[in-house]
Amino acid sequence: MPEKATNAPLLTVNPIKAQVDEVIHIYLSRCPPKTEVTLRAKTTDEEGKLFESHAVFLTSEEGSLEVSSQKPIRGTYDEADPMGLFWSMEFSHRKKKDAFVKHASTPVFVDITVEIDEEVQAETTITRCFSDPYIKKIKVEEDGLVGCMYKPSLIKQCPGVLILGGTDGGNQEHAAALLATHGYAAFALSYFGVEGLPKNLVNIPIEYFEKAIHWMKSQHEVIDSQIAVIGFSRGGELALLLGTMFDDFKAVIAGSPSAFLTSGMVNRIFTPKPAWTYRGESLPYLPFAYRLSNMVNTWNKIISREPFSFLPIWDNSLKDKEKIKPSRIPVEKIKGPVLLISGGDDQLWPSSSYCDIMMKRLTKKKRPFRDLHLNYEKAGHFLCFPYSLPNLPVNVYAVVGARKVAFGGTTKENAHAARASWLEILKFLDTTFKKRVEKNVVPIC
Repeated sequence: MPEKATNAPLLTVNPIKAQVDEVIHIYLSRCPPKTEVTLRAKTTDEEGKLFESHAVFLTSEEGSLEVSSQKPIRGTYDEADPMGLFWSMEFSHRKKKDAFVKHASTPVFVDITVEIDEEVQAETTITRCFSDPYIKKIKVEEDGLVGCMYKPSLIKQCPGVLILGGTDGGNQEHAAALLATHGYAAFALSYFGVEGLPKNLVNIPIEYFEKAIHWMKSQHEVIDSQIAVIGFSRGGELALLLGTMFDDFKAVIAGSPSAFLTSGMVNRIFTPKPAWTYRGESLPYLPFAYRLSNMVNTWNKIISREPFSFLPIWDNSLKDKEKIKPSRIPVEKIKGPVLLISGGDDQLWPSSSYCDIMMKRLTKKKRPFRDLHLNYEKAGHFLCFPYSLPNLPVNVYAVVGARKVAFGGTTKENAHAARASWLEILKFLDTTFKKRVEKNVVPIC
């Protein structure tokens, strides 16, 4: 039997409220010495789904433990990491599993409990913020545009960043709010799938994004000569395309992107229709080439409710080099530095290979810009901003209707990539715009 503590265990969290990209330190004292203690974390996503994690630690001879520097004996993560309890949270329904959904800029509340011998000894709630009191939100519903811009109200003018989502089409408000805390006017733009816009990713006019550029440049808070675009997945493809078409963008960041324009999507399923149009003309897209074996394998996975990978389909579709040429994105035309981010285990499409193709084109042109490709070898598709933010529950695959789509990587590798790439994104933007933003030291939330 473990020795009983004379006082109740003391749980200390510093800070109890913090931005989502800040590190939290958790300490425990006044526990029985050399005793197993279980820490549990719980939160809910925007759909009300419960996510949980846990880690078992051994207290010191003094009856204390420091999560930041101690490796768990067992649990949902396996290394010394101050934020391990946060990113390793999984959907509580173990058999079904699902993705953590977050788009709004409202805080995430995480309940922490301390258990000894399966009895709760201490508990607290941590607030994880995306914004602060000095961030101003501007809702955009004019000239057909749908989105929100977040900007630091204490800065008279700052660089602007257009943020593009992926296959859901919705805007990433939480990402825009977080970026604004680092000194940027961040415009999260929807382009399909929400009220007032096309239902599906089919025949989306590029003129829509041209309007968004003009709107950003007309805002007195935005330095009109310092605008970047960030996109993820289909949004990464779009960001690169916009960079080739409009010189207004002085930097392009694409996470898990394609090197080719891809077909449209209906109900998040690829369809033989164009995704993009310009001046009334459809832009060419990469034609799908299915093998019978691909179709049979996919169907078997759907029936068995197992996650399936799209990679075999892309492998077959990319074989005819001449046929796919018209759909290649001419990234060498971008008039600014390009940052590409990919995962070596991306199971949705071969983003690492795509980025290698684009880097060869960029370096061949001997451009006067510092282009960069960050490849996280063991990470999957969901590995970076604006879809994967530091210290939030990590997504490895998603449920789309009756299908489980594999996105690759592991919880640990995707979490590490999200954290590391976020710092690289901030560095890339700050370097491009020759700015140094000190984080506001103010009360948050």
